[in-house]
Amino acid sequence: MSATVSIAVLNYQRRDALRRALEAARRQRFPILEILAVDNASTDGSAEMVRSEFPDVRLVRLTENVGAAARNAGVAAAKGEIVFTLDNDVLFTTPDGVERGLGAFDRHPRAAVVNFMIVGPDGALSRRDWCHPRDPGRWAETEFPTYYVLEGASACRREAFLAVGGYWPPFFIGHEGWDLALRLLNAGHELIYTPTVRVQHLVAPSARPSSRIYYSFVRNAVWVALRNHRPAAAAASIAQDLALVGFCAARAGELRAYARGLVDALRGARQALATREALSREAGARLQALQAQRPGLAARALRHFRERLI
Repeated sequence: MSATVSIAVLNYQRRDALRRALEAARRQRFPILEILAVDNASTDGSAEMVRSEFPDVRLVRLTENVGAAARNAGVAAAKGEIVFTLDNDVLFTTPDGVERGLGAFDRHPRAAVVNFMIVGPDGALSRRDWCHPRDPGRWAETEFPTYYVLEGASACRREAFLAVGGYWPPFFIGHEGWDLALRLLNAGHELIYTPTVRVQHLVAPSARPSSRIYYSFVRNAVWVALRNHRPAAAAASIAQDLALVGFCAARAGELRAYARGLVDALRGARQALATREALSREAGARLQALQAQRPGLAARALRHFRERLI
């Protein structure tokens, strides 16, 4: 693939992690058009570090922390046709990661996003970061269509990303990848998972689940359903998510955060409905076909929430 490539690394208050991520991006052999550091108004000297140590890196500095929507600024500022979007604690494990990612786009011309395999600090598959329909025990080493966008470990076609609006800012963090995936599927695109690109997620010890996560999961799950589904499908999706997250919140002693998330979801329902673009019949059928590949819906969903929240 002869496309031009930008790498955009999102950062907030992790100067040292950002340094490692930029160094790993620099080691890519493919002739990258540019590397961007997208800083969410950090106050820890991250921007100053980029300016002094990485003069070749374009700094996109926001005036306030807007959460995941900062990626929109990075993709919009990028000049490449393909934009690799990484979190500051996500590193390429090999110097040919970009080449391998472009190869996946070649194999799937309809793909708007290619998701990478995420491994943990020990080099093993990170099941905590697995958001795809198939069982990772059987399919982690296989390339296949998926229904999710891994926000900090994927590459996108810039034009397709911007055409559907990118990440919806009110989410701040949580479920924005699911929302974007539905928008892209509705626009006729494919989403691909590939194990050929491996990135390492260096999860920070301080980044433990908190009440904020339960709050965001509840609120944003409701908004995703309202923004992307017809009434009956939205109701079914909301009921399922509320039950699953409620179960985990009860076990973790986070029912107050769960309740706050539900209250704020209702407060923001009108705004979510105002931006609704319900899945077409064709997109809905494609989504159902992908969902049918899940190995036991209830068991998989419960495992997913336990691994991510508890």
